[in-house]
Amino acid sequence: MVKKRSLSPLPAFDQHALPNFLQTHGFKELHALTVWRYLATHPDASFADIPDIPKTLRALLAEHFAHFTTSVTTEQRSADGTVKLLLRLQDGHEIEAVIMRHKGRNTLCVSSQVGCQMGCTFCATGTLGIIADLCSGEILEQLAHANRVAPIRNVVFMGMGEPLNNYDAVLAAIRAMTKVFGLAPKYITLSTVGVIHRIRQLSHDAPLVRLALSLHAPTQEMRSQIVPTSTAYPLDKLMAAIDDHLAMKYVVLPRCFGYTVVPDMNCAVLVV
Repeated sequence: MVKKRSLSPLPAFDQHALPNFLQTHGFKELHALTVWRYLATHPDASFADIPDIPKTLRALLAEHFAHFTTSVTTEQRSADGTVKLLLRLQDGHEIEAVIMRHKGRNTLCVSSQVGCQMGCTFCATGTLGIIADLCSGEILEQLAHANRVAPIRNVVFMGMGEPLNNYDAVLAAIRAMTKVFGLAPKYITLSTVGVIHRIRQLSHDAPLVRLALSLHAPTQEMRSQIVPTSTAYPLDKLMAAIDDHLAMKYVVLPRCFGYTVVPDMNCAVLVV
């Protein structure tokens, strides 16, 4: 069961909390974009530093919001330049974000949930079960933290959680990554084990975002052993959703099909 969370202070990057706050207190919602863009480009700024917003709003933001509601507790670096950030949420839960360095670009792997309900047998996160959904602000804070380490060009939703099971927050974060942080949609990849109705919804809501399918098996029977929850998403219907996704005019082709090799299970030659 997903934990209900009450955050205080609120994440300034949250795509729902800040606009709602502005509306409730009689400020123009367009101030939200001013706040987000300034904080995205000035990671050490305070609300008092933000130009072009009313002084009274600056004071209210400082009272109710925080630039960062998450903190980096551990930063691990590997020989190849990969950096793993362990982030603590304000309610004590922890998530991971990973910066992967490539020639000419840096890619950030972000988490969308604390834990995961999909139960993939090879995944450590799956053993936790689902604990909580991240809000859009907490997802975006991972990007803001990472930009302090290295400028990020690519984002992949391949960290903790099934992104499509936290659809509204993930979609809001994706839109902010382009509108606020300036990432191109084609450089954002969402990995899913195949939540069919959400794949169809994503095709309409964010067609330029790349879709990566964590497949892991060529048959439904085999896949059900590796991804137990896939029984709710039959392979034939999943592939039909992928075909429809690819057929849309503006869809960017998937970057990959994920296939984790599990010894003695999904690595033999299949004779049909």
